[in-house]
This record gives sequence, structure tokens and C-alpha cells, in this order.
Amino acid sequence: MLHEFANVNELWSRVIAETLRAKGVRFAVICPGSRSSPLAFAFDRTEGIESIPILDERSASFFALGIAKREGMPVVLVCTSGTAAANFYPAVIEASESGVPLVVITADRPHELRGCRAGQTIAQVGIYASYPVSQVELEIPVAEQKALISLKETIEAQVDCSMGVPFGPVHVNAPFRDPLAPVPDGVFASPLSTDELKGFCEPSSNRKVSITELDIREFAQTQRGLILVGSYLRPTSEDWLTNVARLADQLKWPVLSDGLSSLRNHVSLFPRLITGFNAICRIVEEDSELLPERILVIGDLPISKTLRTWLSIRNIKSLFLTPLPGEFDPNRGDSESLYFDFNQGVPIVPCHDEPEFAAKWKRIDALVSEEIENRLSRFDFVFEGSVSAILSHSLPSGSSFFVSNSMPPRDMEFFWNSNDRGMEIYSSRGANGIDGILSTALGVAHRGKPTYLLTGDLALLHDSNGGLISKKLEGSLTIILVNNAGGGIFEMLPVSQLGEEFETYFATDQQIDFSKWAATYDIEYVKANSLKELETCLGRETRKGVNLIEVVTDRKRDAAERKRIFREIASCLSFR
Repeated sequence: MLHEFANVNELWSRVIAETLRAKGVRFAVICPGSRSSPLAFAFDRTEGIESIPILDERSASFFALGIAKREGMPVVLVCTSGTAAANFYPAVIEASESGVPLVVITADRPHELRGCRAGQTIAQVGIYASYPVSQVELEIPVAEQKALISLKETIEAQVDCSMGVPFGPVHVNAPFRDPLAPVPDGVFASPLSTDELKGFCEPSSNRKVSITELDIREFAQTQRGLILVGSYLRPTSEDWLTNVARLADQLKWPVLSDGLSSLRNHVSLFPRLITGFNAICRIVEEDSELLPERILVIGDLPISKTLRTWLSIRNIKSLFLTPLPGEFDPNRGDSESLYFDFNQGVPIVPCHDEPEFAAKWKRIDALVSEEIENRLSRFDFVFEGSVSAILSHSLPSGSSFFVSNSMPPRDMEFFWNSNDRGMEIYSSRGANGIDGILSTALGVAHRGKPTYLLTGDLALLHDSNGGLISKKLEGSLTIILVNNAGGGIFEMLPVSQLGEEFETYFATDQQIDFSKWAATYDIEYVKANSLKELETCLGRETRKGVNLIEVVTDRKRDAAERKRIFREIASCLSFR
């Protein structure tokens, strides 16, 4: 058959793209470069996949991560050869540590150009170490039916690996020889026509992940148990929430939910929800009637250091039901970690009667909430904790909310009020870094629900190139920037007492005018000078594109206020 593809690289790349489309991939994030030209053209010409060109590889990789977090399906990430591939590394790590599916395709030089000082050539095979759940190098493209079948099966297998236990990113290294652009040479003959392409790339099989039944009735044979829910890490479905609610309803144990879990936004599903555990754990001693006999952890532990320290000291028998295989107990206590996917079902547990134990936890939790609310209402300044409290009742129902790392998730844990507004919570708690926060939030927002990002100044600046993506966004992202002039989380640590050295090496105030930063990327900017102004800004109709609301706070004052609040509430509880 005479050629209908310009050259072998175009044929090869179109088989890759069409196979991914047939496997359910809908987004491809493409970074510019010469060696990846065949892939860029192939994805652009594949109907059913949206190709999104992004300049900065680091931002692009986190943007892809954000889309994959929301969709729960692999997103393709493409770059040229050389250090471009290295810039994907932080996002690959985060995807691996949080079980997010990505198909990372790095174009490469052919074997004869490696190790001889050819430009833009580094060792790309194995560049991401053990973080991908699978990695493969493709052969040099050839126009043979047998090779094309092998290529198709290889790509299918990589998608299956990204979506199967243990879940996560896969790395496909793809070498190409010249010519790279799809320019006809007049002699290439393809064994496959363009009309045959879609049929050829239809999946030969769809591997489904199944889960074995898990019976934990023996572990849960007590009325004095706690359910702890932290960040679930992996993408979740609506079934995840209802299945966790079914488990909680059967056990009737108190449910201690981190702010990074969406449970706090579905209070009607969780009548025994506890949010003030950071204060309560400070007063639960060995002889306390609030001390549990068993602890069941779903996903990660809540991030509360107070809770984690309390668990370490008490060493209560615990069972971790984990979203990824592996050990999830950082305390290495009397615990067991078992993989279980609440997207697919509910473990077998005993059905308990309504215990007095849960009622006691609810009564003291109500006191904590009342004490926090009373203290926040007295502040006549913008306190960081108040920002989280306002967001919990001001964000639109059903919207998406992305939380940066460092201080924002801790303030959510302390001050985010339980509600029934149904906001979906997203975070990057795999490696817990501030890498790519803005870009990831933009990915969550792209063709998704109206999205809000709570971040500090350093995290936003650390991903400032993410602002370039604002012109690619199809959707709405509102950034709530808490600008406390540096690393506020370090103010909560003993190192904050070291004066000038602390300010130089830990606080690292960058002294940036964020109105000018926003203007650089044509981002709509407004400064909220009070909490009332913040509520007014949040109450406005959602605009398309990216909007920035800056709230300036005093990190030293706020750190002192947090410590005082925790100390005073613990003192109040100990006398009741």
C-alpha cells in the first residue's frame, strides 16, 4: 500500500496516541522540543485526546498530575530528550507516592547517538529510579506489522500498570531517528492505512482491578473504637465517600477526620464526626473514658502532630486500610497495614449498637468547636486560622478546593468547620512538598468544577512559572493567597527562637509585590484587607480564568495566637 503516513516516526507515534485514546486517555500535556516532534503532531491529530502545549516541563508535569487527580485516569505527559525529562521528576515522585496514574513519554536519541556527546542527550532509561510502577524503552520505530502489534501491546500494558495495584506513573522512553517532522519523503510505504488505524488500536483486553473481600470483624469487636481518616492520596469516586459512610454507620465509632478529607464537607453522612481532636488528644490520659481500645485508619493518618504523638505514646492496637500497598504507620506501633480500596467496597465489620463512647466524644468535640468559635470571633485582625474557617462556609457548594502544603492544611485541620456543602478536597500529600502547587491546582480546575486554591506566599512563588498555564485554562481557579511574608510553619517550631538566622535561612521572606506578579500573567488581582472583605470577594460570581485574592497576615502574631488557643482550650477541657 502506498504511504498515507509521512514517515515511520509518524506512523509509530500515531499508533501510540490512538492506543492511548482507545484505552480511555483524554488529555495529553505536551512540552516543546525537536526530538518529541513525532509525538506532538500525533497527539494533536488524534481525535478524542485534548493536547495541551505547556512551555515549562516542571509546571506541565504538575498540571498533568492535577488533571489525573481529578479524573482518576492516566494523563499523558510528553517531552523532548535531555534535561527536559529531569524536570518531570518531582511530579513523578508525587504521583508515585500518591498513586496517581500518569503516562510519562520521554523522547530520546537513538542508541548510536548516546554516550558520544550528541546534543541534548543524557541517560534517560531509569532516570526516575524506582518511582514509576513500570518503565520500558521502546524500540526504534520500524514499519512492520509485527513491530506495530508489539508497540500497541506495550502501550496497553503501561496503561494497565498505571491503573493497577500499586497504581501510579509509568515511564515510556521513546527513541527516534531523523526525520522527526511528518514531512513526506515520497518513498515511505506503511503497512497500515489511516482508515485502519483506529480499528488496529482498539484494546485487545481491558484489565480490571478486583479486590478480595476483607473481613475485620475480629479486630473491630469493641464499642470503644475510633476511625481516623486522613488524606486518601489516590483519586476517589463518589462510591468512596458512601462506602466509608457505610463502614462508619455499622461500627458507630467516632470518626476523626482531617481537614484534607472531604468528610468534613458531608456532615450529614457522618453524624459522629469529630474535628477538634487536636485539642481533645491533649487531655486524653491513660485512665480517660475517651481512650479507645482499637483504632481503624483509612488512608493516611491525619497530619496532626499532636494526634500522631498521642498515638505513639498510647500505642493503641491499630489497623490501617491503605489506598496503596505498603506500611502506613510512621510510629511503627502495634499496627497492621492492609491494602483496601473503598472505591470498590466496604470491609466486613460487626454492626454495633449506638455506644455511649461516641456520645462522649461528640459532647467534648462540641465544646472544642464552641471554644474555637468564641476565640476567633474576638479577633479584630486578620488571623490565618480565620481564613480557613471562612472558606469552610463561603465556598460554593460542590466546588473543588486544593490545599497547599505547610501551614494551610494545619489551619484547615484546626479551624475548618464541618458542613454539608460537598466541596471536594485535593492536596499533594504524597511527598508533602510545595513543588508545583499552583500548576497542580490549575490541572484540577481545567475543564472541571470551579476550583479554589489556598496557599502561602512561598509555595506560590516556588511554582511561579505555573502562571504561564493561566492562558491555557478552560475553567476557573481562584487563588486565596495567605501572605505572611515567609515560612509561617517554621514559626511553630523551636527553630523560630534563633533570631536573624531564622529569618535568613527558614522564614526566607521574598518581599514580592503579588499585584505585579499577577499582572505579569494577566491574572485578576484583589487584596482583601479584612475578613469581611475576604467574604465579599468569595461571594462574587465566579469568573473564568485565574483570579487572585491576597490576604496579608502577621506570621509571628498568628503563631503565638495558635499556641495560646491550643493551650487555653486544653486547659478548659481538663476542668470539665
